[in-house]
Amino acid sequence: MKALRYFLVVVAVGLAAVLVADITFLGTAMTYLREGRMAYGLTMGGRNIGGMTREEAAREVAQSVKKSLAGDALVLSLYGGEKTFPFSAEEVGLDADMDAMLTSAYRTGRSGTTVQNFYEMVKCALNGKEVFAEVKLDEKRLTETLNRVKQEVDRPPVNASVMFTATGILHNEGTTGRQMDVAALTEKVRPKLLGLHLPCREAITLVETEPEVTLKDIQPIDGLLGSCTTYYGSETGRGDNIEIATAALNNRIVLPGEELSFNTQVGPRLPSRGYETAPVIVDGKVEQDFGGGVCQVSSTLYNAVLLAGLTPTARTSHFYPSAYLPAGLDATVADGQIDFVFQNTLPHSVILRAGAYDGSLTVEVYGHREDLPGEYDLETAIIGPPPTVEVYRVLYQGDKVVEREYLYTDVYDVPPEEDEKKPEPSQTTSEPEPEPEPRPEPKPEAPVPAPKPEAKTEPEPTPPAKPESKPTEKPTAKPSAEKTDKR
Repeated sequence: MKALRYFLVVVAVGLAAVLVADITFLGTAMTYLREGRMAYGLTMGGRNIGGMTREEAAREVAQSVKKSLAGDALVLSLYGGEKTFPFSAEEVGLDADMDAMLTSAYRTGRSGTTVQNFYEMVKCALNGKEVFAEVKLDEKRLTETLNRVKQEVDRPPVNASVMFTATGILHNEGTTGRQMDVAALTEKVRPKLLGLHLPCREAITLVETEPEVTLKDIQPIDGLLGSCTTYYGSETGRGDNIEIATAALNNRIVLPGEELSFNTQVGPRLPSRGYETAPVIVDGKVEQDFGGGVCQVSSTLYNAVLLAGLTPTARTSHFYPSAYLPAGLDATVADGQIDFVFQNTLPHSVILRAGAYDGSLTVEVYGHREDLPGEYDLETAIIGPPPTVEVYRVLYQGDKVVEREYLYTDVYDVPPEEDEKKPEPSQTTSEPEPEPEPRPEPKPEAPVPAPKPEAKTEPEPTPPAKPESKPTEKPTAKPSAEKTDKR
């Protein structure tokens, strides 16, 4: 019994001591809350801030947070670390939100009901509570930084190209491009930066991009399929416009089944792109406007396309016959209104070779020679006023006609005789055509030189040498009709 009484006394004393301690502890905790101090047991950034004022807690943890943001915040690596891109916290838009951190700490034991606050305060005092850093991430700055890396590591794909040399046609293989996915990389690094797991190290993943034109696409190109040459006057503005538009066609590869829009390929005829004013027809009147003369380029292309066995899918004739081509063989264009479009319906790719200088404009179409079953020619026949013209594409094998394809019938207006040299126009989008310079005497034996060779597919072309003209009459073995020459 004596031992039992002793044990009970010890337990009672212990309970009293614990009760006194708890009362003292709870009294201290309650005092902290009443005095606007942090709850007992709070830590922030590994530092004890319990019982501190907001200002004291800020001073206590500021140094720790500042230290964690002092070094590299993000380190990107390329090709297993062969090249690295380190960035500071400021460069990636990373910063600690001290106000948010202190507000979160201060709300401990103060954000609920009286019972909830008491329970949270006791729990915090007994078990402790860590207030984690509140981090701000400027997404715009992070994206700007990653885009700078992208500009450095990205490589555009290079299309395979055709080179024309004195000894033949060469085919250059294209190269694969690469691109950095900024959005995907941002998703990887964001949680690490917000969690202050610094420095955040991440490998750059590059996505390969294949060229649109591969060596396989161009290897069959081995010869000339068709060409057309027209002549233009010495008027500065019109000639310059022709040369700019022609350059935009040079070395354009058209894949099998692909359509080429003249307006899309050449682009808008604007002064910012070098175009000058020249006569055009607007609302039935001759006016000066930018891009006058470009219709001669589309018309020359149109004839080369027909002679190469390709298929026009959109074509409009002028209101009046043109001076540089027979009636029925022109194709007018106008920005946003009238386009010339053709499709490569051949089994293999073709490439355009186009150049204009010194009054001579030549467009050639090269492709796989076996794609053509013979040689194409164009015939026109005036079948009635005012004039009305029928156009045919004729396929020859040697001197034998194997196919005669009707294309369309064009009906042109005829200007009054008194204004024949400068007709009063009435078609909104076509342009008046100047009188061509006299052609040199025909030299049937002289071959037509091709445009000067270019090493790449896309650059500005080297204009072709001015070709010798061919006679416009057909050989006696073929039916007589007006036509353009097949070059």
